This record gives sequence, C-alpha cells and structure tokens, in this order.
Amino acid sequence: MGDSAKLPDFLVIGAPKAGTTALYRALSRHPHIFCCPEKEPRFFAYAGTVPRFPGRVGAANAAKIVTNEADYTRLFAGCAPDRVAGEASSVYLASASAPQVASRYVPRARLVAILRHPVARGYSQWLHLRQKGNEPLADFETAWNAEDERTAAGCWPPYQYRYRGFYGRHIERWLEFFPREQLLVLLYEDWLERPRETLSAVFKHLGLDPLPAPLVTRENRTSRQPRWPWLHHRMVEDNALRRWAQRALPLPVRDAITGLVTGINLKAGPQLDPSLRARLAVVFHDDLRRVEELIQRDLGAWRT
Repeated sequence: MGDSAKLPDFLVIGAPKAGTTALYRALSRHPHIFCCPEKEPRFFAYAGTVPRFPGRVGAANAAKIVTNEADYTRLFAGCAPDRVAGEASSVYLASASAPQVASRYVPRARLVAILRHPVARGYSQWLHLRQKGNEPLADFETAWNAEDERTAAGCWPPYQYRYRGFYGRHIERWLEFFPREQLLVLLYEDWLERPRETLSAVFKHLGLDPLPAPLVTRENRTSRQPRWPWLHHRMVEDNALRRWAQRALPLPVRDAITGLVTGINLKAGPQLDPSLRARLAVVFHDDLRRVEELIQRDLGAWRT
C-alpha cells in the first residue's frame, strides 16, 4: 500500500448489537471526523482472502466484504487532511486474524469497543436475523445450541451467538498487538444511560474536542419487531431509494424520516426470558472475570 494512501485513525471494533451503529453515526457528526461511508467493510478480518460462507445468506454477505487493499483505501479517499478518519466493523472484536492484520496496517489506530451482556447480545443478534429472514431457527435456545455444528460447517459469523460473547479472550487478543492505552472499552449501559458523556469520552480518546451538544440517536432497535417487514427492509437494507436518499438528503432530514417511519413501524418484540438468560450466562462466568480485570469495571450484575 502506497505511503500516501489514507488509512483509518480509529476503528470501532464491536461488539455486534451493542450500539456500534448508533455510536458510529454520532461520531460522523463531528466536524473533524471522516467516517468511512461503508459501515462494516471488514477488511482487517478478511484482507487478501476469498471469504466463503455456506447458504444463500452467507454467500450474499461474503460478496460485500472488502478484501482488496486498493478498494479499502478508496473508502477513505474523500477524507480531508485535517480530519480524523475511522471505520466500524463489528466483526473485528471476535476475529482471530483482525488484531494482527490491523497492527500491520494501522499500528497507531485508536480502538473503541462496546460490550453488552453476552447472552442479551446474542439474543439481540438472533432477533435481528429473524427480522431480516436470515435465521431459520425460530427458537433462540435452539439456535444457541446449534452454534458448534454451524461453526464446524464454516458458518457466517453472525450465527455465532455464544462465541462472540467471550469478550475477555477477544480483548486479550487485541492487546497482544496494540498497547492498552489505544483501546477504549465502553459498556452498553453507559451508552444507553449516559450517551452524551460516553460520546465525549470517545472524542477525548480520539484526541478531539467534544461537541457542545452532540446529537445522539438510537439505532439499535432489534428488541422491536416490524409491523410491516417490507417497509423495515426498505429502511435498513441497500436499495435504490436508500442510496438516493443518502446522496440527495442532508443527514438531519434522513434522521427525521428514519425516526418517524421506524417509530410507527416498530412494535415491542419478544423479550429474553430472565431464567434462560441466567442459565446460558453461566458459561461466561470466568471470562467476565477476565473482562473485569482488563477494564477495571464491576460486572457483577452480568454474572448473577
């Protein structure tokens, strides 16, 4: 890769379904931040490879991954010299290869991770895939227990509801290749309860002044179900109308339209049974102890 090629100064590395989309959109509103126009390029997890996942859904998603260096750098070609560039790929946190590959390309990059209770995160992922028609298993526990078989078959990573929740081992893998001070770890509860303060902490981590009144929206709506699935798909999936809106409409206008439509279309979805959450969470007990030591936060509420 040429010396003049622009590469990201920061990476939002996950976890999936923990508020990364909302955070990324909030960061994009800072006048000194350039956010890669394509969320989830996933380059550092698959650079130089030809990713293949079984099934129609797996094949369609593999085709969207950016694996070529030139294609990746083109995503940042529009970044002005005085702006901080970044991208968000939630697959990075649990990727076995992304930390080492990223350390070769962007060794000084600032990293941001958001963690959510591992079972709640997996349930949110399952709901999201069910909404999109990409998860054939209609029972969450059945899907959870199918993970080993699916992984052995080379499944598409979002089906790994359990593995992605072992945050301790994933964070330690990143810290093998990046200094601890380059990694900021947030909790999902921080983002939900104190979004402005949390966003200011991210700006500080990136070496930027905070915005006086940052706009924070709630993108993570996977606990809700669409009344009209076709309308939900039009709003969240790639299509001609959505691409036109991104080109022609200012971000505040798009936010207003999205908020109005989703507010009408999304209704409360099925909630995760607390007893099931507690039973499935047992497998994470030791790993969460590792997370507590790494981030110096009490996660007792997650462990009980």
